[in-house]
Amino acid sequence: MNKRKLTPEEAFDRAVKFSERYVDRGPYEFFPEQDVVRVVQEGLGDNERIHGYRYCP
Repeated sequence: MNKRKLTPEEAFDRAVKFSERYVDRGPYEFFPEQDVVRVVQEGLGDNERIHGYRYCP
């Protein structure tokens, strides 16, 4: 769990990096609509910031 409170921008950036690594490592690809991908990444970031973990939104 992250001890320091993340800003929304920091949490979003961490979620983007996390999801990009996840896609790069496996046989996965992002959903073709970038707006949908962004909403999911924002949700991951918000959950990490609020709950301390990147729970699936």
